[in-house]
Amino acid sequence: TALNASELFFGEKYFWRVKAHDGDNISDWSEIWSFEVLTTVEINKPADGSEVNPQVDIEWDLIDGATSYQILVDTLFIWKKESVPFDNSIRSIIILNDTVYGGVGDDGLIFHTEDGVMVVDESGTTKDLLDAAMAGDEIWAVGKSGTVLHFAGENWETVDIGTTKDLNGISFADENNGWAVGKSGKIFYYDGAAWSEITSGTSKDLYDVKALSSTDVWVVGRSGTFIHFDGNNWEVSTPGTKDYMGLWFNSGTDGWAVAKSGRYAHWDGSAWTESNIGVSKILYGVAFNNAGEGYIVGQSGNLFAYDGNGNWNKITSGTTNDIYTINFVNDLGLYGGKKGDLYSYTGGGFNSPYAKVYNVAGDESSIYVDNLFFGVTYYYKMRAAHTQDTSQWSSARSFKVQSSPELMAPSNGSSGEQLKVLLDWKDFEGVLKYNVSVADNPDFNNAFNTSVDSSSFLVTGLSFGTTYYWRVNAQHATDISPWSVSWSFSTVNSVELVSPADGATGVDPCPRLEWKPIDGASTYEVWLDSTDTFTNPLIRVESNDHVQCESQIETGKTFYWKVRAIYALDTSGFSPVWSFTTKSPEGIDEDYINKSLNIYPNPSNGQFNVKFSVLKPENLKVKVMDVLGKVIYETSYFSRTGENSVNVNISDLPSGVYYINILGDNYKVSRKLNIK
Repeated sequence: TALNASELFFGEKYFWRVKAHDGDNISDWSEIWSFEVLTTVEINKPADGSEVNPQVDIEWDLIDGATSYQILVDTLFIWKKESVPFDNSIRSIIILNDTVYGGVGDDGLIFHTEDGVMVVDESGTTKDLLDAAMAGDEIWAVGKSGTVLHFAGENWETVDIGTTKDLNGISFADENNGWAVGKSGKIFYYDGAAWSEITSGTSKDLYDVKALSSTDVWVVGRSGTFIHFDGNNWEVSTPGTKDYMGLWFNSGTDGWAVAKSGRYAHWDGSAWTESNIGVSKILYGVAFNNAGEGYIVGQSGNLFAYDGNGNWNKITSGTTNDIYTINFVNDLGLYGGKKGDLYSYTGGGFNSPYAKVYNVAGDESSIYVDNLFFGVTYYYKMRAAHTQDTSQWSSARSFKVQSSPELMAPSNGSSGEQLKVLLDWKDFEGVLKYNVSVADNPDFNNAFNTSVDSSSFLVTGLSFGTTYYWRVNAQHATDISPWSVSWSFSTVNSVELVSPADGATGVDPCPRLEWKPIDGASTYEVWLDSTDTFTNPLIRVESNDHVQCESQIETGKTFYWKVRAIYALDTSGFSPVWSFTTKSPEGIDEDYINKSLNIYPNPSNGQFNVKFSVLKPENLKVKVMDVLGKVIYETSYFSRTGENSVNVNISDLPSGVYYINILGDNYKVSRKLNIK
């Protein structure tokens, strides 16, 4: 009741029916059903326009019956990314001839090519420039807040046409007839000598204008507004409801307009017909070349190609950034957009010296492509085959290889870093090693350079109070990436004191001074004095993060202290000066020994140690008493300054509770002892 039909032709439509046999008895044919075989491979990843590592995994859905797949990868497609010396968004492109072009954009951007080199011009404004147009040999540009600029061969000059409204579009029929349109229905006319405002018949924002001649001008704008000038009157119509953003005319009977929500409209000489392109994104521009190839550009890198039969098909643009403008003159085509994206028309693709073909078995659904060039946009497509047929190529997709490593830590501009700092960055797949450069100047003169095979590096031997700059690049078998952006950090230049707290009182006259350690410092220099000018300091050099007194200092007095760190021949600045005041003489000895007294082990078998510290040498008595106060063990002990320990053996006593007393000249301290 089933038949496996194999080696069917890709994209073909098949019809089938069944009849049954029972000896000589044969049924009628069943009803006829049909099915269509898929036309090509469905690619899963990488996503179109995504950014990837220099090793990328291309994945697709397996096709039952396919015996092989072929993947074609290249750096060249119909549109090729151009390098520009800016990252301003491009809003309009003007083309003078087949080799010279320019454009305008955000923050007053004006650029042009000169002898094959991209040059950024001085515009004299920081306002966003939204459109530009040729008027004979002169160029005009318009933008935010009523900005109008004019270039007549020398410099760009600002022209006041009497408005502060945003001007979104400009077009010239010839050098003596030009129109600029903008916010709130503003239209201005240029007669070759001056600009004047004319009545548009609408208050809706207007976004673009195209002058086919002095008597055939079209304007589009908000809420489906279309305005036509026939040489005498401006007529307003609304063939759509969406905001229309751009216009293009191949002739007076073949025009195109693009809008928000994926809408576009076609003019056939008598009426505009609105259609949906298949996405809900904003469409910003449309243009055709002499061969009739048309392209629509839009939000999020959307690019559509015209098939010549009234249909627009989505193709890869090489970017996920918004594309704001597109223009063709003859066969020179350019589109531009956000962050300085600029692409030029090649007309071909998949034929560069870097094109590679990968052949994969039919049971495989992925392939790793490695050693890709850093910062380069790649295009790829694939097809399936069996012994009888080969599918169409899939739609081309693109991905961009990340240009250089992305730094992670320490954060850029951080301060108070230790003398050992772990530099960390995001890992790249397909990289053999990373090159790390560290310097004490932003130009990386006399830099320390090293190579590592992981995505981090511990840099040591840094100097106190110094700003360092660091950067990383990646390397594999065929390419080395550009350096990452450089980040900086500053090392600590002062020790942070911990205790005694600044201004503390009642401090033991044999104090323990503590501070936070600095990773990478070898020693610390501690200054202690009874004056904050440190005219006669006690100076100690310690390798730890604290210092304990060797002898008692004066009681009931204020002292000042500070610390600095040392590494090799380098010394940090001193910490802030802190102060503390020691206890008054009364009860100091008793309090000090009471805090330090420790009996161990406790409980014990009768053999134990009595451990305590004293501020000065003295004669002490150590007594063991039972619960009734009877002295059952006594010994004399001459203590030394600091820590002391007395071993006691009363293992012949019965189990029970006893008390250990230490007696000085004018004090007594006690602890309970359990003997088992």
